[in-house]
Amino acid sequence: MEIRCRKGNCKHNTGCSCMAKEITVTRSGCCETYDRDELKESLIIENGNLFEISSELVAKNLRNVPLKCRATNCLYNRSRECHANGIFIIDDEEQAECATFIER
Repeated sequence: MEIRCRKGNCKHNTGCSCMAKEITVTRSGCCETYDRDELKESLIIENGNLFEISSELVAKNLRNVPLKCRATNCLYNRSRECHANGIFIIDDEEQAECATFIER
């Protein structure tokens, strides 16, 4: 599963890929695994917004990561696990939101 993340100030974000060992999405579709990194935060403020590098330039982060999902109304949720081919986390001010969420 490929896990892409636009939350540049998360300590698990490396090259717009999530490197967390386990990911949990809340009932409201937010990434509970998001953990703010003060150093990355200061780099974003100092240097402007981080940008995503083209997927052709960055090796795909295809890993078998446990992806727990509490959003029981999501199309991809089966028995509290995400069964999407990949997920995309976007930056929503203070939260990290799962953009793969599709309400059924």
